[in-house]
Amino acid sequence: MARPQTAIIPDHCKAGIFIEADIHAGQTAQIKAACRSALAALSDLQTQFPDASLGLSIAFGSSFWQTLNHAQEGREIKPFRALGNGLAPATQHDVMIHIQSMRQDLNFALAERVLAAFGGSISVQSETHGLRLLENRGTDGFVDGTENPQGDDNVRQVGIIADGQPDAGGSYVLLQKYRHNLKKWQGIGIPDQEADVGRSKAANEEFSRDVRLTDSHLGRVNLKENGVGLKIVRRSLPYGTVSGENGLMFISYCHTLHNIEAQLLSMFGETDGQTDRLLAHLSTAVSGAYYYAPSAERLGDL
Repeated sequence: MARPQTAIIPDHCKAGIFIEADIHAGQTAQIKAACRSALAALSDLQTQFPDASLGLSIAFGSSFWQTLNHAQEGREIKPFRALGNGLAPATQHDVMIHIQSMRQDLNFALAERVLAAFGGSISVQSETHGLRLLENRGTDGFVDGTENPQGDDNVRQVGIIADGQPDAGGSYVLLQKYRHNLKKWQGIGIPDQEADVGRSKAANEEFSRDVRLTDSHLGRVNLKENGVGLKIVRRSLPYGTVSGENGLMFISYCHTLHNIEAQLLSMFGETDGQTDRLLAHLSTAVSGAYYYAPSAERLGDL
């Protein structure tokens, strides 16, 4: 059985680091060596802190991945494109590093070692640290990730390319940063907030379809094709400060890019002209990129 990278399966981690970078020309050999060193650093820290659920994913944008000539692996990967007349900007980079665990100090230690391994082969373009808030709620006050598949087997089925495929153990990734306008959000009141989300705020109960607005968040992303739900695995975390900018670092993994993209097309009005109500009252997307995370075995042998 192919092994997925270790930041995909574990749920309910308390802290995370999200890094995006571009790869300098002619650095392929260094990138390969850096991935092996990163996996060694991960293993070392996992051995020292076995109860911390420390995980690492290293994933690649289509431009770099295609240079590695693994033509039968990650075949769906492509550059992110802007959606919704600019509501979802495209900020595609070459490599993404996602670290999560129960401890931010441990995340920081691993990030230091991973970036040291890559050295001058990359230029970091963004680094954001996320943390889980009380009751798994976002800065908007709503519980985040309720729709996630539960249990390792279900997470694997949704998030990981199945055994028997050339890229078994791999996963497609979306990373987006959403900045929240909490003053505007608080100004619309709880009934309108609940209508926007499609779920009650305090009790975290999903509204029925006959009550839920079609342009609510759940109305936009709770999708089915031929009676089958288009599920994804979310490993998102809130980010920011109390007095300044804050929001959500949204990261999702899936065995197919189709499920991820279908939700985005629906949210940003590409399917029927309706956009997610959260985009009007709370959230502004400030980044967007697709990546392919190969299996742990392939990452160690690019």
